Amino acid sequence: MHVTIEKIVYPGKSLATFQGKVCLTDEGLPGEIVDIRTVKEKSNYIEARTVKIILASEERLASRCPHYRACSPYQVLPYSRQIEIKKAQVLEILSSQVDRAGEVVDVVPSPKTWHYRNKVRLHVFWEGAKAGFAYNLPGKQDEFVKIQECFLISEPIGRLLADLREILDERAMPSLEEVEVRESRAREELLLNVFWKSRPKTGDIDPLITGLASRHTLAGIVCLFRTKTAYQETTAWGKNYIEEEIGRTRFHIGARSFFQVNVDLLPTVIHDIIDLTELRAEDCIADFYCGLGTFGIALAPKVKCVYGIEAGAENIEFLKRNLALNQVRNFTICEGPSEEWIPGLLDKQMDAVLFDPPRKGLGPAILRSLKRRPAPKLIYLSCNPTTLARDLKELETGYKVKSLKVYDFFPQTPHIETLAILEKK
Repeated sequence: MHVTIEKIVYPGKSLATFQGKVCLTDEGLPGEIVDIRTVKEKSNYIEARTVKIILASEERLASRCPHYRACSPYQVLPYSRQIEIKKAQVLEILSSQVDRAGEVVDVVPSPKTWHYRNKVRLHVFWEGAKAGFAYNLPGKQDEFVKIQECFLISEPIGRLLADLREILDERAMPSLEEVEVRESRAREELLLNVFWKSRPKTGDIDPLITGLASRHTLAGIVCLFRTKTAYQETTAWGKNYIEEEIGRTRFHIGARSFFQVNVDLLPTVIHDIIDLTELRAEDCIADFYCGLGTFGIALAPKVKCVYGIEAGAENIEFLKRNLALNQVRNFTICEGPSEEWIPGLLDKQMDAVLFDPPRKGLGPAILRSLKRRPAPKLIYLSCNPTTLARDLKELETGYKVKSLKVYDFFPQTPHIETLAILEKK
């Protein structure tokens, strides 16, 4: 059936109407006429797939990547238009929860719109003895799309992957499942993580070392292989981490540590948090989901004390390293889930609390604690505007929104990061 696309809604779905019913499809710019096929019909909307663009928009650009639908569906739009769409999506999602949202939302573009990613993880597939790399299809764990080149990842990562593919073509390694490459911009070095179905043999590792270490600035090669319960990690060559520098803060980032993939915007976010919250030298703050200390360590010189709450064992290991690396002495590590630590920390009368949660947002226990004893300031960096809106609705009885900023950490993609600064009413 032919429909006219009205707008693009989060997370990147094209919206149209057909016989009075909303249709959400995977391709189509505003104003375009597209041919869609129904995938699933629900009582109030249709899930569809676009099979052909009948009448293209004048805005449409040629895609750089043949696989763009899997990783960067917005690359067919001018970057300025991508920014407009993301702002409109955030306003639509938050407007029912935040008074005068249109007056306080600001969008910060990325300094780089291509080759900005400092990390990529790819599935390895085999066609006979030949190896190839693939991304997961969006929302699918066992369906993949082949790639030859990706314009989102940094150029050094792309060159290493090209050489790695040549090595795999010369020596088949069918037990190799996935590869991941991380880059340090500050040190201009790469960390290669290789994932195996079972413990690799020495003969499988040697070609990677001899073929890559002399041609690239490698920090190390880390092997991860399946056990009954999880991956076991061993360092095959060099180090099991890279070192990054954000402003004056240094970070050791492990093979499986979480860290922002677009480091060019990170100093801006840290500056804005400090500026918008007006932190004082006598303040105590709690940094929930603190990871390896990305925000808490950067904020520590500005305040009296920081409590960093983290549950992941590897993150805690590197958090301890990073505290020593930066000679931070006013930081207390709280090991365990945020839900368990928040009641006691709020009872200590924190001056500000910071959250950088996963996509699911803040859990009910955290929201209950914040409503019971609201901190004077709440800093919420969200990677999902829908769960942010839900949480702001829950918190509206005790807080008012002072500032909202959208950071385009992921150009060419539908992903959105939003910083909300809240104050106690």
